[in-house]
Amino acid sequence: MIYHLFVAEDNSTELFAQMQKVHGLMPYTILKNILRFSNPIAMLRGVLDLFLAQPFGQRSLFQRILSITLNDDIKKVQRDIEALREKIGDDALCEKLKNYVHADPSIQDPIREEAKDGKIDLITAILRSEDIEPPLDGKQIIRMHSAFLAWNSAVDAV
Repeated sequence: MIYHLFVAEDNSTELFAQMQKVHGLMPYTILKNILRFSNPIAMLRGVLDLFLAQPFGQRSLFQRILSITLNDDIKKVQRDIEALREKIGDDALCEKLKNYVHADPSIQDPIREEAKDGKIDLITAILRSEDIEPPLDGKQIIRMHSAFLAWNSAVDAV
């Protein structure tokens, strides 16, 4: 399992770098001294204090570890989004998808239901929707429809 996590997987280098950052934050000497207590309640209280204490109003160790992990994931997702934007090459289509993601559930839910009821793909329903800005022109709609047909034929061929 360790071999697969840190060596064999596609994202093993990123996971290893993230683990190194977390490892660098861990105060092992303090943790070792806490675990010397013979009283299990004192050990538990000490470990909780170590991870949850906020010295001088700063973030706790647990909050720091969580923020490092989440920031790395957010950066990775942002890189993937930018790569997809470049591949799509149409800012209006990308902006329409972004506006759907940031829209209220009152706007998202009817589009999801339309996709479910109409047996169409969610992305097609989003791009067809007039409730989300910006509106698409004829060329973009034709491009979207041809991509949808190509996707369906590729899926049917498999």
